[in-house]
Amino acid sequence: MEIEAEAAETGHRSGRRTARKARPDDVVEVVTRGEGRRSWSADQKRRIVVEAMQPGVTPAEVIRRWGLTSSLFYTWRRQVMSGGLGAVPMPLPAFAQVAMAEEAPIPPLSAPEIPVRPPARMEVVLPDGTVLRLDEDVGADALRRVLAVLRGR
Repeated sequence: MEIEAEAAETGHRSGRRTARKARPDDVVEVVTRGEGRRSWSADQKRRIVVEAMQPGVTPAEVIRRWGLTSSLFYTWRRQVMSGGLGAVPMPLPAFAQVAMAEEAPIPPLSAPEIPVRPPARMEVVLPDGTVLRLDEDVGADALRRVLAVLRGR
């Protein structure tokens, strides 16, 4: 009802209304981004990106320090890496000092020792020519089972 009366008065029909009307002593806080849009020169962009590439410095620290958004910083970094913002003096990589040690003598390789088995103590020749060579540690029960199988063939 209130909306219809206002629509008739102002010509606007909007369903977005609050149940409460603002009073003159109400405080409204307007939050802005601070300064307006900043403009960065190519030299400033290069310096900021190079600052973040220094040892012990993280991009997040530099982004916070300069009040940037991470997407803007990484766009600049991509441009710097592709050469789009001009040449950037890249720090030389730090290498650890290397010293060559004297070569240690390599012992000659020897063939692995193959255990020599004692010759068979018993040799059984079957009628079909099959030869069984048995060591002394073959048990009598095992020999009986083998012979029973061979007889059954």
